[in-house]
Amino acid sequence: MVSEKVPPFAVRVGGVLLPKPLSGHPALELCNTLAGWHEPRTHRREWLTTPEHLAIWAEFAGLVERRVDVDATVLDEVRDLRAVAYRLLCHRDRSAFPALAEKAGDANARTRLTIVDDGSARFRLPAGDDPRLPLHAAALAVADLLGRPDRDTVKACPGEGCGWLFLDPRGRRTWCTMAVCGNRAKVRAYTARGSGR
Repeated sequence: MVSEKVPPFAVRVGGVLLPKPLSGHPALELCNTLAGWHEPRTHRREWLTTPEHLAIWAEFAGLVERRVDVDATVLDEVRDLRAVAYRLLCHRDRSAFPALAEKAGDANARTRLTIVDDGSARFRLPAGDDPRLPLHAAALAVADLLGRPDRDTVKACPGEGCGWLFLDPRGRRTWCTMAVCGNRAKVRAYTARGSGR
């Protein structure tokens, strides 16, 4: 049996293809579980296709310490949160804020003050088997980024079928990755110049 080739914008984790982390923050990685944000729905690529994919992705993205079983309801809620996050982080759409505030408030109420490895104390979600843990962690990640100055450096990749978000603190980055969207744009520009001759 020949295994599916892994595209350059993906990684294989637990037998599942997931988007390669490249944004600089977990809230943006959440947004990047959908590609083609500015395309018609039929042309988008959904990475969180099943509850199992969500569970694997949440652990891989570092939102949860270990994989938990999630159901279709949690998957739907995470996808809804992802859309809210994209509106807030990409479009600066403040009308999306109440939806985030509700999810983040619920998640924050579940945090506990804990000692971490370096001896400092932090409020963190307790590890456990709560199927809503990935949703809570994602909501807190989005709230975290909105509370940082980095939020003003978020850019969306203009690549066709992409729209992935990333931090660009130096203001020099155009593409999510030059190796994929940047090269595709170069090829299209070269072809367009050639056909114009």
